[in-house]
Amino acid sequence: MDNVTAVGTAQAEKDLLARVYLNRNGVVTRAAFSSAIYQGDKGILAGQPARAALVIPSRIFGFCGGSHQLAAAMALEHVWEAQLPPNALVLRSVVQAAEILQNTSRWFYTTFGPDLANPAFSDKPLFTEASRRFTAFKGDSFRPGIMAGMHPMSLYALFAGQWPHSNFIIPGGVSGSVQPKELTRAFSLLDQYCREWLEPMWLGCSLERYLEIEDWDGLMAWLDEKGEHFNSDFGLFVRVAMEYGLDELGQVAPQLLSYGVFCNKSGYLPVAPDNYLQSVQLPGGYFDGEVLHPFNHRWLTESLRDNKEAHRFGYQNEAVEVGPIARMLIKGRHQQQQNGKHPSLFANVFGQKGASVFTRAWARMHEACVLLNRLRLWLSELEIGAPCSLEVKEQNGWGLGLTEAPRGALAHFVQLEGGRIKNYTILPPTLLNLQGGEAMGNSSPMANALKETEIKNLNNPIEVGLIARSFDSCLSCNVKLFKNRSEKKIGQARV
Repeated sequence: MDNVTAVGTAQAEKDLLARVYLNRNGVVTRAAFSSAIYQGDKGILAGQPARAALVIPSRIFGFCGGSHQLAAAMALEHVWEAQLPPNALVLRSVVQAAEILQNTSRWFYTTFGPDLANPAFSDKPLFTEASRRFTAFKGDSFRPGIMAGMHPMSLYALFAGQWPHSNFIIPGGVSGSVQPKELTRAFSLLDQYCREWLEPMWLGCSLERYLEIEDWDGLMAWLDEKGEHFNSDFGLFVRVAMEYGLDELGQVAPQLLSYGVFCNKSGYLPVAPDNYLQSVQLPGGYFDGEVLHPFNHRWLTESLRDNKEAHRFGYQNEAVEVGPIARMLIKGRHQQQQNGKHPSLFANVFGQKGASVFTRAWARMHEACVLLNRLRLWLSELEIGAPCSLEVKEQNGWGLGLTEAPRGALAHFVQLEGGRIKNYTILPPTLLNLQGGEAMGNSSPMANALKETEIKNLNNPIEVGLIARSFDSCLSCNVKLFKNRSEKKIGQARV
């Protein structure tokens, strides 16, 4: 053979194994991932009372505990044909958005931003400034970025209690009620988040000014409009991304999936996938690379009912990428389809730049700006003294709970018999990105993003880290590269 093959193995929390194959030129030819992460089919919940589903999965998936508790509640509510009062729908949206927001700035400053200060980019003109700003722990922006996450976390705790292991979401609604002092404090926390970090540090302008940008040309004009824009953390991120070539790194033509998220304040509809998909404010859908299609929850139900490795099938036997990039792109495309409006800023930029390390990272940060105004609206919709839960009548059957975790599309499937759990399956977003489509012989979304990537320095394969972190995989891991034949270690990185 005229190519030398190398294999990289990565292990995270002793759960994730990645194999990355390199040819003699240091270019990735293929990659595969496997994980023993809990999917609900290991017998942990079998035989447990139905409401154990609200407690155990949210503890296992601690980083997204609120989202898993919501999906579990919705699956039980589907079985029990439960109805929810409007106040409960709004409160669920508030705490779920807060969980996403607390993840956003922390992800950037602890997980993604430090890579921009990696010595691999020391020959780039912006490296010095990126290092000064984004170096972990020592960077000027590190502590303020971390502390920004405290405000949405406090908002979550204000209504739901301790994050991530609260018992706030219950079948039929939420526990607790809305008090005037809580509302006042909630608005104050959002104002602090915006006033202390989002506007002065991240954007360098008002939120309203940023949301006026319509397309890539508008974004470039915004950068040059004022020094505050140009020198903001977001402005620096955009400039660094272009200089480092992050708009070309990890670039693929993806198929994107979102279940949709944040129910409208509507009234007393039985919880069911059809009702959910019709009432969400950020719409769900399947984007095949060209056309946006409705999401088919029936296909997913059958897969989760019958297959213990549903994540390896992806969606309709296709490898689908999930996460903020899917939520923001599908939102923009849906807006264009349904209302005849121009696509949103993100959808416009995606149309020009496609899916890459840059657009995946930007989608996560852009979503924070979109959610902030929605949170203010939801808080204004809460009614003091209105009911926040309704009684449910437990019965046997099966149920599907759909939602979006910070990292992407999340589904819980439950079968109840005699008031106890007969079968429970969880399809988390990380596994869709890592292994989706493999059962049909396809490469997973992350494997596709790694293909044809040149690893310039085998002792510092930062390209693998950047691509993996742009997906925001739940699990962190160490990447070790070896020559296939001699098993000689040739590189290592944190993924």
